[in-house]
Amino acid sequence: MGKEEVERTDGGVVVVNPRPNRGIASKAIDWLETLIVKYMFDPSKPYQYLSGNFGSVSDETPPCKDLTFIGHLPECLNGEFVRVSSNAKFAPVAGYHWFDGDGMIHGLSIKDGKATYVSRYVRTSRLKQEEFFGAKFMKIGDLKGLFGLLMVNIQMLRAKLKVLDVSYGTGTGEAFGTLGGG
Repeated sequence: MGKEEVERTDGGVVVVNPRPNRGIASKAIDWLETLIVKYMFDPSKPYQYLSGNFGSVSDETPPCKDLTFIGHLPECLNGEFVRVSSNAKFAPVAGYHWFDGDGMIHGLSIKDGKATYVSRYVRTSRLKQEEFFGAKFMKIGDLKGLFGLLMVNIQMLRAKLKVLDVSYGTGTGEAFGTLGGG
C-alpha cells in the first residue's frame, strides 16, 4: 500500500482531503473562463424551475425541534424520513441544470407526536474545493454546443494544471450523481 493510499483511508473509509491549487494558473484560467462566458453564454434565459419552492437551499439547517404543523401526529407514529437532493451552494458561472447542485441530505424524525428536521451537505471533494474557490466545476447545464465544448476544456485544463484536485472524481454527490463519489 503506497503512502497516498494510507493518507486517503481511515479504517477502510476514504477520507476526502482534496488539494486544490490557487495561483497564477488559476487566475489565468478564471480570466479565460470569464471571457468565454461573457461572449458565448446567454444569461437572458430564465430558470423558473430553480426558484421559489424549487430553488436551492444554500445553508444547512441545524436540528429544528418541535416543529409546528397543521394537524396531529399520532403518538404511535415513530420513524425517520431521509432524502438526498440537489442543492447548489454556489451560484453557477453560466449554464445550470436542475441536477447540478451539491448533494444535500434532509432528515425528518418523528417521535412521540413531535417532529425534528435537519439538513446537511454531503461533504464531497467537489464541495470542499468549491468552498475554497467558488463554483469552478463544470455543470450539466454548460454542456451545449461550442460553449459546452469550451467549458469541458476549461475543466480539463484546471485538472491538468492541478488547479482542481480531481483524484476523488468530479461527481456532485446528489441523488442522481455519485453519493460520495466526489
